[in-house]
Amino acid sequence: MTYRFVGANFDQMHMNTNLDWVADHPDAEIVGVCDEDPSTSTGSLDDAVEAHDIPEDAVYEDLDRCIEETDPDVVLGCPMNSEHANFVERVAPHDVHVALEKPLADTLENADRMIDAMDETGNLFVLNWPVSWDPVKHEVRRLVQDGTLGDVVEVQYYGGNSGAPPDDSWFYDRDAGGGSMLDYLGYGATFSTWFRDGHLPESISAEEYVPEDFDVDVQSSTIARFEDGLSAFQTSWRMPTNPWEIEPQPMKGYVVVGTEGSISTVERGVEIRVQTDDEPEGYEVEPSPLPDRFRNLIYYIVNRLETGEDPEGPCDPEFCREAHRIVETAKRSAQAGERVALVDE
Repeated sequence: MTYRFVGANFDQMHMNTNLDWVADHPDAEIVGVCDEDPSTSTGSLDDAVEAHDIPEDAVYEDLDRCIEETDPDVVLGCPMNSEHANFVERVAPHDVHVALEKPLADTLENADRMIDAMDETGNLFVLNWPVSWDPVKHEVRRLVQDGTLGDVVEVQYYGGNSGAPPDDSWFYDRDAGGGSMLDYLGYGATFSTWFRDGHLPESISAEEYVPEDFDVDVQSSTIARFEDGLSAFQTSWRMPTNPWEIEPQPMKGYVVVGTEGSISTVERGVEIRVQTDDEPEGYEVEPSPLPDRFRNLIYYIVNRLETGEDPEGPCDPEFCREAHRIVETAKRSAQAGERVALVDE
């Protein structure tokens, strides 16, 4: 069977990569693309059309018409963060499977709206965190789950880039869901929660730095208080370089600390370094190859459709909703200027 995909909205630049993955999959095809508001795009519909030789009659400006006329199996969505819930509620009645670009939502309320909308259809709903396809993240989780560190008592995360491109994009508009906290805290919150098998903090203390004449934060710091310790998550759009071009200082990544050791993914030239009580000098770990479904988003979607299995871990919106409680609480803490108990609505 060949699965039919539509790419809808290019507000997130990742849409172009997602369509590349569709084109490369032997059992998938692009049947339509749509960009209703090119003024908010950070990706490029024109580049996608040229790269994949998409015919003119498969290029749309109206999402509903696009879905009705192309009859896709799956809609890939990359709307701006504030439009995630509206997008899913609009697409769901067309009886299609949906894959949405990270983060899950701009608010916990909107996360619930999307999950409710897709639950009513019974169709597949998948979230795309680009690092879900990184063997390093899976190996870190395996090491934690195997008890290599004993009990986890702390996670440190640092994530970001040298600025959200372009300078005048919706990423710099608070009402659109912009800011470094919403752009990157979701990574730290979601994957640290995955490493810890769903364990969530009791409360959050967070601050954000919004420069003069800016509408959004370019830095944020979040302290999560657990029963057995503190974890720290930092986001920044002030890195000297973009990490996918030149490794910046400080470097992106995670440090997971346990009662019997630690794991680091932030050392230059060492993807995973482990230190334990038994081996205090530390050692490197080569990540194991992933199952084929984790090759990329499209391989994952096709696998879930063919096996009928539910999404797992960070691909599962229900899981991401729980982790998003950290993001939501951090936002409220930063606004209130005080520690806030973990929220659930």
